Amino acid sequence: MNRQEQPTIHVIFRACDVVNAVNNNPRPFMLDKTTLVQLSFESLLDALRDVPHTIHVLGDKLSAHLQHYFRVRGVSVTNGNFGNEESIRQALRMGAGIADNDWVYFCEDDYIHVPHALQYIHRFISTPEQWMDHTKRLYTWSSFIDLRKRDLVVHPTDYPDRYNGKYRRFSLIFHSNDCHWRQITDTTFTFLLKGSTLRKHMPLLMRSAKGANDRLLSKKLYGRLSFFGKVLAVSPMPGLATHMHRDTMSPLVDWNDRVQALRLRLEQEQLLPATGSV
Repeated sequence: MNRQEQPTIHVIFRACDVVNAVNNNPRPFMLDKTTLVQLSFESLLDALRDVPHTIHVLGDKLSAHLQHYFRVRGVSVTNGNFGNEESIRQALRMGAGIADNDWVYFCEDDYIHVPHALQYIHRFISTPEQWMDHTKRLYTWSSFIDLRKRDLVVHPTDYPDRYNGKYRRFSLIFHSNDCHWRQITDTTFTFLLKGSTLRKHMPLLMRSAKGANDRLLSKKLYGRLSFFGKVLAVSPMPGLATHMHRDTMSPLVDWNDRVQALRLRLEQEQLLPATGSV
């Protein structure tokens, strides 16, 4: 695939520094929400380097400090008084207008990315079929699922509970040139999908926005053993991002080191107050 044919990733970054954590799971490294939003966005900007993209911030009651920060970063911002449900709906409507073969990245404001995250993902989604060998073999049920014909959703984190015996399950695993990818059956509202896939499943996605119901989203959208009317959801191993809750951080990555580096940059630019070590 040449440069002209590569998909563009259209990022819709949902930000709100009023609510710290909807599930009351403590934040790592004693981070307050405003600082976390900035760290998350900085990591996202790093990850998007050399990747064709657009980016728009969908703010919900943004503080004056965050509004100033986004102005300094020169990004497009919509700021309103939405609440979580309506913010999800607004993001879905924004994403619905992109081209069929471009991708939307719905990104929540509490995910830290490694610097190469979107480069790995972009290379994978540009030609996902080349990583999905399809040869039927009797008595091997998975060989009868032609993954090359499945719509795809990418979730950038590798949740630690997937390695816990209580939650562990059989899943398809394959690799690109950069990393391994695991089939998953649940995500939050942070994920990437094609414009055509978004429009196909828009009614379900809008229903799932009520109550920010990612359980409904996951149950109805992601295939496990059967893919009739469903999509293939995958996440990278190791994770290319982490959800910044104490109990859900992607393993095998030094996230403290990443946070320290991002925080130091913001302090040097006087976009954060200088503090001690996180």
